Amino acid sequence: MRLPKGRASMTTLDLFERIDRLRQRQGKALELLGFGPRETPSRVVFSAPGLRLRCYGTGTRRRPPLLIVPAPIKRWYVWDLAPGRSVVRQALARGFGVYLIEWTGLPAGAGMPGLADYAGPLIDACVKVIQRHNACVQVALFGHSLGGILAALHSAWRPGHVAALALFEAPIDFDGLAPLVRLVTGTTLLASLPSDRGRPLPGSLLSAIFANAAPAALYTGPAIDFLASAPFPELLATHLRVRRWTLDELPMPRALFDDALALLFAHNSFMHGDLVLNGMRLDPGQVRAPLLSLYRPLSALVPPDTVLGFHEAAGSAHKVLLPYLGDVGVALQHVGPLVGAGAHQLVWPRVFDWLDQLGGTAAAVSERTGPRALGGLPMLV
Repeated sequence: MRLPKGRASMTTLDLFERIDRLRQRQGKALELLGFGPRETPSRVVFSAPGLRLRCYGTGTRRRPPLLIVPAPIKRWYVWDLAPGRSVVRQALARGFGVYLIEWTGLPAGAGMPGLADYAGPLIDACVKVIQRHNACVQVALFGHSLGGILAALHSAWRPGHVAALALFEAPIDFDGLAPLVRLVTGTTLLASLPSDRGRPLPGSLLSAIFANAAPAALYTGPAIDFLASAPFPELLATHLRVRRWTLDELPMPRALFDDALALLFAHNSFMHGDLVLNGMRLDPGQVRAPLLSLYRPLSALVPPDTVLGFHEAAGSAHKVLLPYLGDVGVALQHVGPLVGAGAHQLVWPRVFDWLDQLGGTAAAVSERTGPRALGGLPMLV
């Protein structure tokens, strides 16, 4: 007997919630073997339904504090995986104040926030806390993947609060990606979801939907990386820590998923200037802060054009384009900029040098001269 459509949809969600729990147990097993995250001490300075704001230190220099915006899909600690593989530690060592948004599951009975909430009031509440703590007006926003999209949207919505915007493999311009859109929107898993937006989507379900669209990046790539890193204990340890992180799913509010899929992925509304968030029409030209965009030239998951189109269209006077070829021992190349040995030796020192150069007279010079290359790397002008 065929189940009614609603019953079948609920069964799908129940199944993937169980898969989430199973994957989390597998991750805990890796942690017991010594491959869990080795995080920097922090304190929670603000909390609200769906998030906690972590503070790692207010810094030792007169620079705007950093606010890191992770993707609200998996856990925040990929930005702070272990000593030597931690963006947080790199920033602290350079004297920057560091804050990080930890997206959390929503309590039972809470509303389901959408794209406008995440890109607007939720980030804004964190910025206001940082402003009070540091007696400052502006913060530097860092974002990776979907977190980078949220940071870019927030920069267009609140340009006066953003001193600098650094995006790492953040796909924002989806023009020309019709085949990938069809693969995502045409999956049977997506078709089986109930119309009710009141129940969050299990993280493993989201992973399965996107793995169907990019199997080489999310299945084949990690297997190849394991073989390449296996002879090298330090690389293998990072690989296994990232694999542990991939098993730590975070449920996503259905409203956020639907909004991102329809408004950004399918219709590219932000790039076309048709995206209205919290009563304001947004477009890339409203992003005025100095902009750094990291992209992988050979990425299948985040094709370069999805980064370069936004970088070119942004209204920033000072732009830096930073190519990154990848690393061994990162499991997923998509998170290589955050955890790779090469990224921490070459990329992040340049990122923090860029932030230093934005202070004082360097920022004034950059406004007069326009986009510049960083460390001899190619620039999009």
